[in-house]
Amino acid sequence: MNDAARTDSSSIDVSVISPFYNEAGIIEHAICKMLEQLAALPGQWELIVVNDGSTDGSDEIAGRLAREHPAVRLLSYPRNRGRGYALRTGIAAARGDTIVTTEIDLSWGDTIVAELHAAMRRWPEADIVVASPHLPGGGYKNVPPKRVWLSRVGNHIIRLCMSNAVTMNTGMTRAYRRAVIQSLPLFEDDKELHLEVLLKATAFGYRVREIPAILEWKDYKLRDQPVPRQSSSRVNRLIVSHSLFSIFANPVRYVWTMSLLSFAFGVVAFVGAVILFYLRMVSAYTALLSLSLFVVAILLFVLGVVLKQGNIIQRELWMVQRYQLDLQRQRPRGDESDGRRQSIG
Repeated sequence: MNDAARTDSSSIDVSVISPFYNEAGIIEHAICKMLEQLAALPGQWELIVVNDGSTDGSDEIAGRLAREHPAVRLLSYPRNRGRGYALRTGIAAARGDTIVTTEIDLSWGDTIVAELHAAMRRWPEADIVVASPHLPGGGYKNVPPKRVWLSRVGNHIIRLCMSNAVTMNTGMTRAYRRAVIQSLPLFEDDKELHLEVLLKATAFGYRVREIPAILEWKDYKLRDQPVPRQSSSRVNRLIVSHSLFSIFANPVRYVWTMSLLSFAFGVVAFVGAVILFYLRMVSAYTALLSLSLFVVAILLFVLGVVLKQGNIIQRELWMVQRYQLDLQRQRPRGDESDGRRQSIG
């Protein structure tokens, strides 16, 4: 099947979205390598590359490749907006029944798109499939131990705060049902988008599954000579932002946990006060401590109830936002220009 046939929007099976920013040194090789891998997919597909305001000529190279390969679509805007904005741009424009988002340099493996697509077909009940290095069979290659440790610990903390069973909350490499991901009201412009998607998907009752994958930092950047990897992440800022996002995502969980612990310690203090009283020892301070802990437990429980109500209201607001998005998509649109290249202000 030639590329032109693959761009028939009425029957596209998979849309692959890969954002990039200032990747002039690798973008041509990366796109060509991606096209080689996508050629093995069953059915029809499209590759959407999103230029996140590059200033090094990356967009010109990608634009030339989009003109040469009808299966490639370039979406571009003039200034850097962040990974989340780039992904939201690509997702809104995707036409495939399944949407796969992944790094352009295939750092999750040459066959990761095929594996995610196969998982979506194998699990028809799944709405989202996440590639995870934290599952048996997955892992890290050529990634500094500090980053591996931060990823493992950070994702474990996020799981505790957001109360879901996903082991990889912060990765971009995922597959989505198009109807699902395009129905979510998403607003994050940076990497917090990955958490926002899972948080809102869980709130709406969508089902998330995972497959093992190996994340490899490719120092050679798809070329023969070594090029030091330049991570676009500011690790410290990401740790703080992801932690705050996950903490505020579901505060009820740990507020009620603290309430239960305060009540339990209050019971222990009360028992201690009774024992001291019968032993004719000073028990007033222990009794006062017990009373204070009971009061704290009650206040925390009430705070948890208020926060729970806030979560319910938040979900209802998301439903209203999703309804508004559906109305916007139903509005008639004017004639569109060539779909392989689109400029966004």
